Amino acid sequence: MIDPRAIEPDAIEPAAIDTAVPRSAPASNGSLSGSAPLNGSALSRRTLLAGALAGPLLAQSAQAQTEAPNATRELWQWVRTQPVLDPQVIYLDAAGCGPTWRAAMATEYRVREQQSTELPAAMFNERWVSESQRLAERFATFCGCGADEIVFTHGAGEAIGQVAAGLDLNPGDEVILTTQEHPASLSPWLFLARRRGVVIKQVSLPTPLVNPQEVLDLFAAAITSRSRVLAFSHVQYGDGAVLPVRELCDLARQKSLISVVDGAQALGMLALSLRDLGCDFYAANCHKWLGGCQGTGLLFTRREMLDRLWPVVPRGIDSTPPIQVPADTPGHNDVPPALHKFGNVVPHLWPALRGSAAALDFHDQIGRARLEARIRELAVYARLKLQPLPALKILTPARPGLWAGILTFRIAGRSASELAGTLARNNRVHLKVLRWPQNDEGALRAAFHIFNSPDDIDRLAQGLRPFAG
Repeated sequence: MIDPRAIEPDAIEPAAIDTAVPRSAPASNGSLSGSAPLNGSALSRRTLLAGALAGPLLAQSAQAQTEAPNATRELWQWVRTQPVLDPQVIYLDAAGCGPTWRAAMATEYRVREQQSTELPAAMFNERWVSESQRLAERFATFCGCGADEIVFTHGAGEAIGQVAAGLDLNPGDEVILTTQEHPASLSPWLFLARRRGVVIKQVSLPTPLVNPQEVLDLFAAAITSRSRVLAFSHVQYGDGAVLPVRELCDLARQKSLISVVDGAQALGMLALSLRDLGCDFYAANCHKWLGGCQGTGLLFTRREMLDRLWPVVPRGIDSTPPIQVPADTPGHNDVPPALHKFGNVVPHLWPALRGSAAALDFHDQIGRARLEARIRELAVYARLKLQPLPALKILTPARPGLWAGILTFRIAGRSASELAGTLARNNRVHLKVLRWPQNDEGALRAAFHIFNSPDDIDRLAQGLRPFAG
């Protein structure tokens, strides 16, 4: 087995190594220089490592907290015990639905038990105000935005639906998306087209992407005087491409367009700051890479955009002039502005949101930069194991900065669905089957999280070799 810590150690520039990280850390604790431009989906080990190692760990040193081991090898062994998963199964689909961290599940249960035992008092105290404020502040700190910009939802699809339904768009106004949007992200805009006559324009991005400039050029070419919204994924759920979010949001602002980002595949995988991305709206969920509780998500609404969006399901009373109501709705007054305007679900999702907040603590405990670097390291190792297989074509971009923890591929002449079934039966490896444009065979998507290991990837490669070798 090729150990990722042993990949071309002599290629690492000593001066670029983060000295704050223990020397026992994986190869992702270094940096490479002088990587060559890339074409297509194949790349050298040197260039691959440049993309994996150059970013997160150089930004901040990795520091494990008390519950987690400090030494790298022991840390990742400990992490493998933290998700609630069948230990005999190799699960490679955090991009579809991630397992819940034990800390998140335990927190949700304890809080749900507390909520149930205190029902007689729950509706008449100030808990929902203080809890709403506390949860908004916790998620805002993690996401790099203000507590007044956070709206809690049941997931990323619901968040995008709130934006689509809440914007003032008129017949003929254009919404520009890509051809690789998740159905949950695309559906709200399609219904808007049927209901209001909004025009949906889809940009077809090549697979695999070669460089970020082609993304910007294709979006720029699609913009007209009728364009109003630029909507795209931070990380595409199909091929795993990481789009140049900041540059696309800058383009939208230059053209007076509203930027709406689907972050379902980014929150929990990438160390990000929403304010630094420059987007107007950002939708995310907590049940994929974050390892939080099912049925929780969020919508970031840039505070400058609060007045541009109508609430879809208003819960608080905010009318002028005042009207008479029989009672106040608990938890919807005296909460951060976005929660007040767009509907505060904390009273209904309190246990699950507290569980997801525990998942944030888990990520911070490991170190978000360290977590991202580990995910990228596993993706590097997987590519090095799979790309030599003659019949296997990798669809995920190879250029540094355009990929993260997802690797999508197909095997010529083989049904992706049948391959997935064979891998599950024979190797107990579970990954995602995707439909693929102009290809009846489909594609397979592997998502690598920190609870995975090089041994998991070895078993994946072993299972694929008879069909692609």
